[in-house]
Amino acid sequence: MLSVSCTTADGDKRPSLAVTIEPYRFIVEAVAGNGWQVHSVVPSGASPETFDPSPAHIMRLSGSKAYFLVGGIGFEKRWSEKIAEVCPSLILSDTSEGITRDEDDPHLWTSPGNCIVIAENVCRELCRIDSANSTHYKERLRGLVEVFASTDSLIAAKLDSCENRAFMIFHPSLTYFSKRYNLKQVVIEEHGKEPSAAHLKEVIDEARLLGVRKILLQSEFDKRHAESIAEEIGAEIITINPLSYDWREEMLRTAENIKTDLPE
Repeated sequence: MLSVSCTTADGDKRPSLAVTIEPYRFIVEAVAGNGWQVHSVVPSGASPETFDPSPAHIMRLSGSKAYFLVGGIGFEKRWSEKIAEVCPSLILSDTSEGITRDEDDPHLWTSPGNCIVIAENVCRELCRIDSANSTHYKERLRGLVEVFASTDSLIAAKLDSCENRAFMIFHPSLTYFSKRYNLKQVVIEEHGKEPSAAHLKEVIDEARLLGVRKILLQSEFDKRHAESIAEEIGAEIITINPLSYDWREEMLRTAENIKTDLPE
């Protein structure tokens, strides 16, 4: 049984907001501004699908005014009910409201369009919590929307001329990215589990048919299967980090990596 008191866990005098992962810290900080401290519950380098918090993690979370949820990611599925029980005064805000979700991929933030909806949901909640500063939050939201829109335009321009629209990835973390830019991700993982021999044969055959030359892989996942497939089809493994705080740079880098895999 997890038992902690709901008090601020650090010395920062600013009110606190919480998020599950680093890309959402980027979004919430951009909308909230310097009047709030924002922290991620899942540490950098840890997987939000498998992370289990210590009482110290929950202690820090307990001092927050609101917790902005991704919606449907593994950590939240397992812990949001317990967090609500331990800290009944904590506002749990689901930022996925208004987004059509793919149940196999919680990486909503890989689509700039989704990010705009997420930021709007954050702004709406902050205006409700702190109505005196609603104009400030709405102004910051407008600036962030411009960042998302310009990034979307740059990515679309990078990928627009590519005729072959397929790439291979271990974990299906770019579903929303692929839908936005009319790409096809060939997934090694099988419904969130280790791929069977039959599934590996299928993806190898598909990769050969599509002429895949690179395999995208998140650093927190085992790369054994990716390495064996890469050797089999003569592909290169490229590490991506969709959990990066530097959302814009990571999305542009991902687009560049995919573009170099697609013949003009």
